[in-house]
Amino acid sequence: MITNTLKFVNDKNKILDEIETILYNDYEVMNMNEHWKSAVMTEISLAVYVAPNMGKHVHKNRYHHGFVLNDAASVKDYCFDDGRVLHTEGNNLFYLPKGASYHVRSLREGGCYAINFDADIADIPFCVSTRNVESLTHQFKAACDAWARKDETWRVLGMRAVYDAIYRTQCELERQYVSGEQRSLITPALEELDRRFAENTLTVSYLASLCGISEVYLRRLFLNAVGLCPKEYIIQKRIEYAKSLLLSRSFSVSEVAQMCGYADPCHFSREFSKRTGSSPRKYLGCSIAILSASKVWWLSTLH
Repeated sequence: MITNTLKFVNDKNKILDEIETILYNDYEVMNMNEHWKSAVMTEISLAVYVAPNMGKHVHKNRYHHGFVLNDAASVKDYCFDDGRVLHTEGNNLFYLPKGASYHVRSLREGGCYAINFDADIADIPFCVSTRNVESLTHQFKAACDAWARKDETWRVLGMRAVYDAIYRTQCELERQYVSGEQRSLITPALEELDRRFAENTLTVSYLASLCGISEVYLRRLFLNAVGLCPKEYIIQKRIEYAKSLLLSRSFSVSEVAQMCGYADPCHFSREFSKRTGSSPRKYLGCSIAILSASKVWWLSTLH
């Protein structure tokens, strides 16, 4: 879900301390109407990999519907003419509707796989973080490679990738539903992890005992409630914390690693790179450049 909105600050010098993405509108990214369940694809019109720093930035009245799969490094905002902003991150799958007009704002350069199609469907843009993204990436890549080779199978491969994208999105939406009673069962574990995610003494058995449920049930509820197992949830919390520490420019990479629970800076760098698509040092350099550009844009609006 997009939860960060633009924070205007009176003190111009504070803007470099702002980590939030500049967004005009804040709206739900998980949003898919019921018509997709019976949607029939009538044509695949394009399957292409868009390399970093390539592709159009301004799109007017899209000719086709499109599913896009970001690579691990890509972070972009799709700013629609109706005021909506779709925030997409690495390995996100998202939908761009036919007839939409928008411009793309790149927050961190990366490539993406795009498949355009025709179907009797109408919906607003939506974005999901899918599980087993390697499998979906393989299908998108196969379709795009066949398109590039002018192989006649590209349409079939593209159709398979689109239907798989629809299926995965529906699965993610269904997994998101967890009753209030079930979520309350794991609240003690979530609160404990939010407080102590940088410690290395937490175990699944300890978390399960806090909640008064079995380890197996804890894992199941965790997966349904937050989309991650407890271990991955801890890693995600650590990586997000590491991003904020790096952007503060107050600590070295080794210090950030220790503060996030990694005794070995190399292990930290591997985990960080795996989940963000760039090393801690490269992430810091790119983020400083983005924030500097944001400062220039923000100051320009004051005149």
